[in-house]
Amino acid sequence: MSSYNENLNASVVSSLQAQELKLSNTQAQLNAGMFTLYYAEDAKITAQEKLLQTEEKYKAQEIIKDEAVGNNNLSNNLLATANQEKQSNLQSVSNAAVSAANVQIATNAIVNLASDMGSIVSILNAADYGSQIYEQAVSVNKLMNNTAYNAEVTSQWAMEASSLTAEVTASTVADMAASTAASITNLLSVLNSQLEATSTLEITENTNYSTAATEQKKAEGALIDAKVEYDAAKATYLSSINELNLNLQVTETTANSFTVQFDPYLNPFHKLDINLPNSTYNSNPVENYYLFVVKESNKSTFSLTTAEGLLDSPDIAFKIRAKQLTTASISKKILLPQIKDTNNNNLVLGESYVVFVLAQFTLDYKKSLNNFDDYLTAASSNFVLRTPLNSPNASDIVVGFLPEKENPTNFTSQVLQFNVNENVDNVEYRCMFLLNNTKLVNHMFKAESLLSVENQIVKDINTEINNRKDEEDRINAFNNQNLLESLKSELSALEALKEQLTKNNTDTTVDADANTDTDTSKGKAVKVDADGTVEITLQINDIKDKIQSLTSIDLRNINPAEDPSKQTGPNETPKPGFFFNQLIAENITNYSVPVGNQIVKSKDNNVIVNLPILDNTTDNFGNPLLEDNQYIPVVLAMASGPEKYTAQFSNAISDFTVTNAFTYTTTPKN
Repeated sequence: MSSYNENLNASVVSSLQAQELKLSNTQAQLNAGMFTLYYAEDAKITAQEKLLQTEEKYKAQEIIKDEAVGNNNLSNNLLATANQEKQSNLQSVSNAAVSAANVQIATNAIVNLASDMGSIVSILNAADYGSQIYEQAVSVNKLMNNTAYNAEVTSQWAMEASSLTAEVTASTVADMAASTAASITNLLSVLNSQLEATSTLEITENTNYSTAATEQKKAEGALIDAKVEYDAAKATYLSSINELNLNLQVTETTANSFTVQFDPYLNPFHKLDINLPNSTYNSNPVENYYLFVVKESNKSTFSLTTAEGLLDSPDIAFKIRAKQLTTASISKKILLPQIKDTNNNNLVLGESYVVFVLAQFTLDYKKSLNNFDDYLTAASSNFVLRTPLNSPNASDIVVGFLPEKENPTNFTSQVLQFNVNENVDNVEYRCMFLLNNTKLVNHMFKAESLLSVENQIVKDINTEINNRKDEEDRINAFNNQNLLESLKSELSALEALKEQLTKNNTDTTVDADANTDTDTSKGKAVKVDADGTVEITLQINDIKDKIQSLTSIDLRNINPAEDPSKQTGPNETPKPGFFFNQLIAENITNYSVPVGNQIVKSKDNNVIVNLPILDNTTDNFGNPLLEDNQYIPVVLAMASGPEKYTAQFSNAISDFTVTNAFTYTTTPKN
């Protein structure tokens, strides 16, 4: 390796190591902040429960007082209305009497006028009967008689109205309203005195709670600051990996496989418009990539020279042919039997490993640089292969009193019941009871608040990108069908060829120099190694991954809707209402473990647990369970035994955010 490449590689390794150390330190600060917040919330919740009791008492008295205030307002309004009605009634009586007298005077005048008109008609009847003036007088007389009648009726109504107005007992109503208003005012005074006494007690309790809440908020702020620093360190580290180390990452790990992802090494001049007879400046200057798995303890001594010395060991140097790659990012799922570490040992569970990638350049590219060194990346982040344990589903966790026929051990208390399928022995089930604090929570931040502003923006952008990608997948679903059929045909051919080579009864000829074989039935050139089966197995796995990828795209197109059970409202407080996660569950000491006949494992690996909740059982904070309080049961599955054994397994915790809470009681309720 040239001095320039050595210095560059040393600088990249040094930079990534410094950033990885920074990331590790910020992770430690973040974990410490989680525990500080957790115990600060313990003090806050205890003070909050005491305050809640006082608040409930105050609330009940306040409701009564508010009702009294409302009644007092109504009584005062009623008194004012009654007094006003009394004054209005007296005025109405006077006005009605005067009106009736005036109507009577008018009626008398009309009656007298009608009488005079009758006399005039009598005179005209005797002196000028049948004349025009006679006829007019008769007509006027009829009108006067009708008017006189109406006047008499109006007079009668006026007198009745005056009589009815005088009968209204407004003064009696006003006296009763005054008495009622005085009684309610006295009651309100007594209630105010009681409420002031309770308010004084509440102020004392609130002071205690405020002190605890202040400490909790400080711890919360410190945790958010630690999360921001961790996000910044992680973003910087990932950016450096992307820019300096081909974005080399181990993305998925299981008990029997892991997935390595990295970006291809591109010719730095491939974008230049240089038209030369040869292909020196094409975008892919790499002939082959080789993956190496190294124990983390040995990563500092692994070098390009060491890697080149292992290229002839196919079990150690996992080969990826660069000429077959068409994607911008290279992703390879590797099964444990396909590769060994650089010490020629099988990969084992619980061991920490890193991955190196060697890019073997083409001869033309090396000649163009006048440098015949290949490229070795820095180490990836460490990864550990573990067997995941199983935790019970939320729907399989229930708490209650056992019926007599299901209670052979005569449990007299509530019993935590759950079942889980587990094929691993020596598993300890730690059962915890989280106080359901969702109603007590006082504007505590949600999990989303732990994201920095920059990280939240990136999260939103990635969501939009994924949405657009899903849409493109749905559009291309029909085009993928033909490719899927082609891959299935090729897979069948490869599997048949592998079976023939395994049985050593094939007529296929292998060219060791060209490293190719011809499947005459399909007319395709199939890449194989000298022994025939290893390379075919790799190609079969690669095609299976592609088929699985296409199938998953089609499934998303058929059923693109998200699971509504996983959706939560924007204002819904997540359970349990305080900061809790698997890391905290793994380190607290307030839990119960089923023993003896409380845990039964059947032949089909189904584990059934019946754990009685005793009088001395505590919640996750170590406080005794309180009657009629709600709690959320949580089960943490952990391997038990020596550290070398437990390191091979990853713990699992039940989803407490969707587990039904139960009301703790010592007395069965019918």
